[in-house]
Amino acid sequence: MTQQNPTIKLEPRRVLITLLSVVTVLVALSIWGQKVRFFGVGDIRGAWHEFWLDHLMNSFYLDKEGNIPTFFNALLLVISAQLLALISAWKFSARDKFRYFWSGLALIFLFLALDESSSLHETLIKPLQTDFGSEGFLRFSWVVAGAAAVILFALVYLYFFLHLERKFKFLFFMSIAVYIGGVIGGEMISGYVASNFQIKSFIYGVTASIEESLELIGCSLLIYSLLEYIKDHLPEGLTIKA
Repeated sequence: MTQQNPTIKLEPRRVLITLLSVVTVLVALSIWGQKVRFFGVGDIRGAWHEFWLDHLMNSFYLDKEGNIPTFFNALLLVISAQLLALISAWKFSARDKFRYFWSGLALIFLFLALDESSSLHETLIKPLQTDFGSEGFLRFSWVVAGAAAVILFALVYLYFFLHLERKFKFLFFMSIAVYIGGVIGGEMISGYVASNFQIKSFIYGVTASIEESLELIGCSLLIYSLLEYIKDHLPEGLTIKA
């Protein structure tokens, strides 16, 4: 009897719907938790009720570090890095001239996952505030360094982007645009809201929750795009031999 290797087939659209459903739930819980924080509840019915309310306010708040949304965000970035690494391995085996670009993307998203889990970019806020101020759109001043990194990335990867098929030009552009829109643009809007309404306010909590959700949506779209790329170019799947 011939023994067949087990295969796992993922339907990109179903994966995207699942990820976006999780994002929707997280955003709803985040906003609900901030509503409880600033407007309270009618009454607290025992210790367990208080326990769950405390977790609702903190464990699901999208603008807080080291909680469930942070883990989910880092997980999405790691999955993106892994898919990029698999595509890179295939490109190296085929000696594709763009193989180093794929490897670079895998390393970038691995770094983003490490940054998300450890908040490395937050350390740039204080030194950059001395140069660019600490109010308005640049309240979270690390966005200046982030914008510079985005420009550099665009210049380096322009040639790579232009070689892609039209379908994947659109998919990858939309994924990265939504992600960067949340990381840079959304953070600037949150900074403006924080300067005018204070960080400890319900309107900031809602703004930050929506802003952070754009990162999750962008990552989900990227995972979908990469799965579509693998599906189109490797219909038989990718075999890795130890």
